[in-house]
Amino acid sequence: MDFTKRQIEIIGAATELIGEKGVQNLTTKNLASKMSFSEPALYRHFKGKTEILKSVLVFFKEFLGKKINEIFNLKITGIEKIEKMIEFQFNHFYNNPAIVMVIFSETSFQYDTVLSKVVSEIISKKRENVVRIIESGQTDGSIRKDIPAEQIATIVMGSMRLTILEWRLSNFKFNLIERGEELIGTVRTMIRKK
Repeated sequence: MDFTKRQIEIIGAATELIGEKGVQNLTTKNLASKMSFSEPALYRHFKGKTEILKSVLVFFKEFLGKKINEIFNLKITGIEKIEKMIEFQFNHFYNNPAIVMVIFSETSFQYDTVLSKVVSEIISKKRENVVRIIESGQTDGSIRKDIPAEQIATIVMGSMRLTILEWRLSNFKFNLIERGEELIGTVRTMIRKK
């Protein structure tokens, strides 16, 4: 999806509002106030709150997909790609904690078919990319083959999600990057070919 410069600014401001007080804090009135313009001006760029939330999610999905593809195309082993992916995501969330609030608001989106579909697409696409990286590692001999790539992807993605959720629920009290490094070590031990 192509966003204009102004739409990207609005997406950033919406993400910040959600990060401050959750999805319920995102109203067109609050967003227009944060952007220092009127609500009608906001509607020139988006039809309403649902379209803004969808755009926030789509923007993140496209950014994540682009970065994971860049990692996939690196001339390194599959296990190193998994490590780089974990490192990238933890660094990105650490430097942009408001995004965590958006991504982990999926229960707020469950009754909105448009938004729940986008969240489902994000998870599905990420899983597909992680499986692809793992399969490349199984092919190059850096990742064990006795466990299906889909199961390893579940373990990797689940452990990342739990760590990030714990960080958010602790009000960002521990160092996410250090936890990410610990997780990388554990994942390496579990999935590397023996």
